[in-house]
Amino acid sequence: MGFSEDDGAGTAGLVTAAGTAGLGGRVALVERNLMGGDCLNFGCVPSKALISSARLIQQIRESEKWGLDRQSPQFVFEKVFERMRSRRAKIAPNDSEERFE
Repeated sequence: MGFSEDDGAGTAGLVTAAGTAGLGGRVALVERNLMGGDCLNFGCVPSKALISSARLIQQIRESEKWGLDRQSPQFVFEKVFERMRSRRAKIAPNDSEERFE
C-alpha cells in the first residue's frame, strides 16, 4: 500500500487515516485547527450535550403529565456547559494526536 495525505483531522480524515494505517499504508494527517474537527469541538458533540440537557429540563417541566408534582427547573448555564465540556473531554482522546502518532 502506498502513501496517503489527509487534509483535516475531523471525522472523515481520522477514519481515513486509521483505515489506511490499519491496512499497512503510511499516512500524513494535516490539521490546522483542533483535532476532532467540527463534530467534536463545535458541532455534533457539544450540540447533543446541550440539547439533552434542554430536553430533560422540558420533561421535568411537563412532569404533571406523568402524575408527578410540577417542577420548574432552570438552566444553570455554567453547569450545563461544564457537562458539555466533560462529555467532549471524554471523547477527545479518541481523536488525539497521541492516538494517531
